[in-house]
Amino acid sequence: MARRTSRGRQKIEMKYVESKEARYVTFSKRKASLFRKAEEFSTVTGADIGVLLFSPSGKPCSYTSTSVEKITEKFREWKQQNADEGKLSVFQAFDDLCKDIQDENEKGKSRELRYKVMYPGAEIPPDKERLEKLVEMKLRLDKINEAAKNHIRVERLKIDLNVVPEYEVGESSGTHH
Repeated sequence: MARRTSRGRQKIEMKYVESKEARYVTFSKRKASLFRKAEEFSTVTGADIGVLLFSPSGKPCSYTSTSVEKITEKFREWKQQNADEGKLSVFQAFDDLCKDIQDENEKGKSRELRYKVMYPGAEIPPDKERLEKLVEMKLRLDKINEAAKNHIRVERLKIDLNVVPEYEVGESSGTHH
């Protein structure tokens, strides 16, 4: 059923596709349209685009104007910079770092397991990229720690200022000239 919007455009009401087969066909067609629009948008604007979705069966599908890794890293860098500027709370930045560390540890365990399966009995070589990421995470932790200390200092100062008695104009402050 179609209706007109206030601008005179036709508005189509959307509803869930009940039939599994029809849902898969709809997903496939709309995915292609979405990815085509994303590619056009990237071409016209020069923007880095990343679209990630999962099919009804759980299969991941993506379109990126560059690599998924580059877009993900760019987003994380942006998020980290904004956290450093105070747009996210110290607690949120800490939670994000914990999640990133957990993700990195899971990747490391998966890498070790794959290596043990592929090369039984061989010593697992160090992962230089992972070590660099862990160093970067340590630096993030140091920044978060410093931001937390600064936040605590500001809160203590606010408390201290609330304890200082206020003097009326003309009252002696106890200092002599």
